[in-house]
Amino acid sequence: MAQAETHMSEAPSHTPPPGQTTESKNEVQAKQGTDKPRGMPIVLIVGTVAAAVGMWIVWATFF
Repeated sequence: MAQAETHMSEAPSHTPPPGQTTESKNEVQAKQGTDKPRGMPIVLIVGTVAAAVGMWIVWATFF
């Protein structure tokens, strides 16, 4: 049975070692990953309504 080789990337890691304190260099770095998706409720509502209307049109056409 062949042994599976694991490949570790040579790319540098952006994660600091355990115990090291970090600080952000500018405001953009400090805000990354904290913004809420503002338009998502609108997309969900419009998509749900569009799907319902589309299904109603198909239902009304064939039945």
